[in-house]
This record gives sequence, structure tokens and C-alpha cells, in this order.
Amino acid sequence: MEFGMTPELKQIQRVSRELALDFAKRAAEHDRDASTPFENYEAIRKAGLFGLVVPIEYGGMGMGMLGYVISAEELAQGCPSTALSFNMHSAVLAALLMTGPLLEETKKKISDLVVGEGKLISATFSEPQFTGLIPSSYACATTTRRVDGGVIVNGKKSFATMVEAADLHFLVAHPEESSNPQETLCAIIPAKLPGMQIDRMWDTVGMRATRSDNVIFENCFVADQYILHDLPVPSLGGWLVNNEHYFNLPYTAVYFGVGVAALNAAKETAWRRKPVGFAQPLAYHPDVRRRIALASAQLDSARLMIYHSAYLMDTEGHNDRTLSTYMKAKYLVGESVAGIIRSALEIGGGHALVKGGPLERLYRDGASATIHHPPSDYCLSEIARLDLGLDPKELQPPVRMA
Repeated sequence: MEFGMTPELKQIQRVSRELALDFAKRAAEHDRDASTPFENYEAIRKAGLFGLVVPIEYGGMGMGMLGYVISAEELAQGCPSTALSFNMHSAVLAALLMTGPLLEETKKKISDLVVGEGKLISATFSEPQFTGLIPSSYACATTTRRVDGGVIVNGKKSFATMVEAADLHFLVAHPEESSNPQETLCAIIPAKLPGMQIDRMWDTVGMRATRSDNVIFENCFVADQYILHDLPVPSLGGWLVNNEHYFNLPYTAVYFGVGVAALNAAKETAWRRKPVGFAQPLAYHPDVRRRIALASAQLDSARLMIYHSAYLMDTEGHNDRTLSTYMKAKYLVGESVAGIIRSALEIGGGHALVKGGPLERLYRDGASATIHHPPSDYCLSEIARLDLGLDPKELQPPVRMA
């Protein structure tokens, strides 16, 4: 299938590749310090990529999912944390502008904030009790209470990626007046509202510069003007499942980029290392050649799956075929990349284990490839459900509900 690398897509690829070369200069430092790469987000803004998925009619580039996954693959090779964080900005925009039931005036307002004013959006919807294996666990404990002119928000959010760098936050919370625990109020709120506090607890194995800290809301007033009244969400879990591929396909492309970077680093290592007394570098060793060949074949297959998924999303929108294809892409990428980065580390040998080296860092950044939502087990479950045509209402919960 021809996915159409148009001149516009090639330009996006070139710009993203140039950004990645710059990001790579600081990636080890940001990883070591678990620091927010403010300068990387500013460079992305100056390159015009904030509006990458914003439709042309709202002033954006209108590159769709295919354009975005091409960009994400390149950015991740320079700094995986930056690419993974920026995904939240574009994922929110894709879910709201490409598929959401928002009124035209609301879509235009959001687009103006991003394209016209250069605002960066993070997503504060994950909570400590959520689990990627059970989407129905996505019932917010963070609540809103209606008051004159808006709502009061109380609660705690986790995995609030890029929160200290963002200008705006996409917030989801449960209205206290609703008896349905899945019902959700959505809002795009300014950063640093009174009553909003960042809990700087982020100290992880990999993706350290995403700064996916906790956010605590204590009697935080959110005015009506920030609430998306035209986005009714009776079930947060259902809404996220219906937008699964828009939120998470770019994540998949980021991890794919980590795999590409690991393979390139392994190739460089194999050519550079020549044992004393031998005329050829390790690139000629049959075991190294086999590992390189396997990784190359897996990555080429994974890239086709990612592009195919993006193509279907851009041409068909949300349907069972699109969702099934995405789940297959995520499973293939997660499992392949997990194996590739381990193999790349083994090609590098003991020297590759030294902290701060590129392979060691990529190994840690890629460690969550199979865990990041949707995790591999959930992907397989959904693939089977969709391919068998099973009615989700007839399936028993994976664990007994209270």
C-alpha cells in the first residue's frame, strides 16, 4: 500500500529530523537530572509543529495522524522524553478537533490558542487508581462541585506529563451531582490556577525528562469559560476507548523511534568495536549480523503497521477495523522494540551498561513500550474481541467488580 509521502510529509520528516539532532545534544543531561526540556518545546513551537494535527480549516497544518506519526518517529530518535511528552499536546488536539462533537466555535477557539497564541497543552486525566488493563476503571475520583460562575475542583492526578512546561491543561473530573461514577466533565484550563499544585515526585527508570508529576487540586476554581460544555462524556472509559488510537498511536510511533535509534546505535557499536588481534570489527560476527537483520526486519514490519493504522484513521475515522489495526500495531511495536533494545544492549556488551551511554538510556526509555497504554495483554484481548466480533456487553469483567 502506498501511504503517500507527499512533499508536505517529507518536509515534516525533515524538520522533525533536524529538531531531533538538536534534542540529542541535551538528552543525556535531561535524563540524568529528570529535568523538563523547556528549550525543546520552544523549538517545536518555533518550527510550527504545535498545529501539526490541527485541521487546515482551523489554521493548522492538517497533516493528520500519518503526518504526526512520521514526526513522532523522528523526534523520538533525538529525545524520547520530549517526543513522548509532546504527544499529549497533539493527542488532545486530535481527539477534540478531528473526532470530537465540539461546536465549530469551540474548535476554532482551541485552535486559535494553539496556532495563533502558541499555547502548549498537557493532559491531566490519569489517576492513581486507573489501570490500563481495565478501561472501566477510568472513573475519576477527582471531583467538581458547581458554584456560581464555574466549578470547584478537588482531587489528585497522576502521570501529568509535561505539566510544568504547559500553558494549558486538559482536565477531566467527575461532577459531584452525578450518580454515574463514569460521567466526566472536561475542561481546558490555564496553568497555575490558584489551588493547583504540582507534586514533583517523578523519579523513574526511563522517560525521566517527561516530568510526569502528580497534580493536586485543592478547592481550585475553574470558570465556566474553560469548561467544554459541548463535550458530554457519560463514560470516561468509553470515551477513551473510542479515541484510543488518536491518543495512543503517536505514543506507539515514539516507541518505534526508540527502536530505530537503538538499532542505529547498535550498528555504530558493531562497526566501532574491533577486538585486538582481529582484522574485522564485530559487524562481521555472524551472531551480530543475525541480531541486526532480525531487528531491521521487525522495524520495517512495525513501520508498515503504524503507517497503515494512521492511514485508516485519516481515511475512515473510528471503526472496528481502525481500532483492531491500531491494537495490532501497538502490540507489534511494543513487543518488537522491547526485544530490539535488549538485543542492541547485548551487542554493545558490558560497555553499553555504563550509565549515561546512549544504549543504556534507550534501554531504559524503551522499557515501558509494552506497558504504556494499551499494554500488550490488553491489546491481545481487544484484537481477539474485534476479530471474533464479540459483543463487549456479553464479556465478563476480567476481575470481579465490587
